[in-house]
Amino acid sequence: MQLDAILEVAIGLVFVWLVISVATMEVQSRIGTALNWRADQLEKSILSMLKDEALVKKFYEHPLIRELAQKDRNGNLIKNKKGVIKLPDYIPNATFATVACEVIINAGKEDKDIPLDTMTLSQMKAGLKSLAEKNPNLERVNHYLMPNMENAANDMEAKLAEYRKNTEGWFSDVMSQTSTWYKARAQWMAFWIGLAIAVFINIDTIHISQKLWQEPTARAVIVAQAQHEAQSGTPSESISFATAKSLNFPAGWTTTPLETKSCNLINVIDYQFVIHVSNECLSVTSLPAFNNFWGWIVKLAGYILSAAAAAQGAPFWFDILRKLVGIKPQTESSGK
Repeated sequence: MQLDAILEVAIGLVFVWLVISVATMEVQSRIGTALNWRADQLEKSILSMLKDEALVKKFYEHPLIRELAQKDRNGNLIKNKKGVIKLPDYIPNATFATVACEVIINAGKEDKDIPLDTMTLSQMKAGLKSLAEKNPNLERVNHYLMPNMENAANDMEAKLAEYRKNTEGWFSDVMSQTSTWYKARAQWMAFWIGLAIAVFINIDTIHISQKLWQEPTARAVIVAQAQHEAQSGTPSESISFATAKSLNFPAGWTTTPLETKSCNLINVIDYQFVIHVSNECLSVTSLPAFNNFWGWIVKLAGYILSAAAAAQGAPFWFDILRKLVGIKPQTESSGK
């Protein structure tokens, strides 16, 4: 019986963490889309590779890249308030290699001077020589991407395929590093967003765990909800920020009316936080008294645990929830 209770509390906590993770993910996604985080980071990475703003500008003006720019539901290019087209937030490796090779080889040329079909070996060498004069840093990189250019005349097609493959690998390596950095940054952002949501909705992990342990009825309700959601597909499909409020778990703010009707909008009465709502003075019982130092430490720790859980991401907790829910029937049958 004790093991059943421990498992149910664990399921309840994981379910609560799943809810706050989904809410955090939704808020973070909207903020990231509004601020164009991914596209900006991709542009910075390409600038670090090409090492020349003029080349980056030509890269993004290429028709293949322009087609990847962000579009609305009607297929129209999205522009910011300044009328600038929003850059793509994803570029396939093969597309990058094709465009980058063309941009590098034609560095320093005007658009009217760039051949539309094929280039001779001498034209390619001339382009790379111009690049070496104007961008020595990129020329060193290009030496490794396009080795033995002098001998390319013997098998031009094979050499171009090799150059494109090298460029794809270069882009893949840089994007892998960028992705690692972006995920670390996104996880920190998720922590702070999760902390804000935890405080706003009062999702205190320590308080919730205590309530679930002490109240079997509340525990049974949240376990039933968790079992239902675990069988509903993916976390983003089963739970949304809009439906989080309807889920029955011990979170949210609780108040108690005071006898006095005279108080300001925000007050501290007898070391307790009091607010004035609808001509009533309400004591916020969800918060510890202001002279309860240990109570505030525990409260803060509960919020931090919720925020840390949110930073792990909804897929992480959804996978754990499904495993715990799968264990529960076996635990019950063994107890009987």
